[in-house]
This record gives sequence, C-alpha cells and structure tokens, in this order.
Amino acid sequence: MPITPLLHLEDRVSVRRRQDDLPGIRSLLAVNPEARLLDLGGGTGALAAVFAREVARVVVLEPNPRKVAFGRRRHAGVTFVEGSGESIPFPDGSFDRAIAMLSFHHVHDPDRVLEEVHRVLAPSGRFLLQEFHPAHAPGALARRVRGRRHGTHPHRYYEPAELRAALEAHGFRDASTHAARRGYLALAVR
Repeated sequence: MPITPLLHLEDRVSVRRRQDDLPGIRSLLAVNPEARLLDLGGGTGALAAVFAREVARVVVLEPNPRKVAFGRRRHAGVTFVEGSGESIPFPDGSFDRAIAMLSFHHVHDPDRVLEEVHRVLAPSGRFLLQEFHPAHAPGALARRVRGRRHGTHPHRYYEPAELRAALEAHGFRDASTHAARRGYLALAVR
C-alpha cells in the first residue's frame, strides 16, 4: 500500500505541529478523566491518542478508510469509525467534548455538521475547532500535492467572526476565538 509511508509521516507530524498549542487546547476543552471525546476528521488519530490518556473515551470519526485502518493498527486506545460529520453514527448526548482540528473546511455541508455535533454533545459539552484564516489557507495545488483534497467540493474557510456566528446560529453558546500557531481556535458550548 503506497500511501502508508505518508500516513506514518502525517501521524508523526500531526501532534508535533500542535505542540505549542496543546496546553491551550487542553484548557479550552477542559479535559477531564470522565470526558468522552469525539474527533471529527481525526485522520490517523495521533492527536486523539494524546487525549486517550486523559479522558474516559476517544472516538475518531474519519471518512478516509485508509486512515481509519492505519489508526486502528497504530493507536489501540482510540476507537475509529469510518464516516462523516454530516451523519454522526452516535445517539444524542454521546459526547462531552468534540474537536475538529483543521478538518472543518473539508466538510461538504458545514450546517449539517454543526447540527450533528450539537446533537451528539451532552448539555454543556464543548466543541473546539482549529481552522485556517482564509487569507492563509493552503491553495488548491498544495491541497492536491499533499493529498488534502477530500471529495469534489471546494474547501470553505471561515473568518473567525463568521465561524463564531455559524456556531451560534446552530444553537451553540459562548462562542469565542483564540490565536493558534496554525490558524485559530474556535470554542463553543452546547
């Protein structure tokens, strides 16, 4: 399988790129040992594996079957489910925390994803996204070369104020944005 070396590289680099942001991510999420965490578009699960040591349960929902298979082999403490954020295969209130780290711009129907995340979060659950500023987002050529293009739809990058407004329009409260090494973080509470 020729993609495996790329998946190994992605897995190793994923957390390394967020190392400076991890304390802030933990703080914003209010990580605790009882929390159930959903990682939307979590790829190979490297970041989810970091949280697997700190929370009760971690689930990666990933549309790419190769990443799911790779993650299952590599990260035993993480549950991997193949699927998309537009149709999250879990009952209402199944999670206390949800993250979408540099993955929200890949979704085909952002409104549907926000509805689904709101549905599967328990009351007072936290949703944390990391996104690129539109002016600094990777271009089409970079996405294709790096294998970042999922599906045939164009990526949608939000300005921080736009993402806060979208979260609030879908029933989230206390939406806020925070600086990150890559892009920005947006936090909202169900």
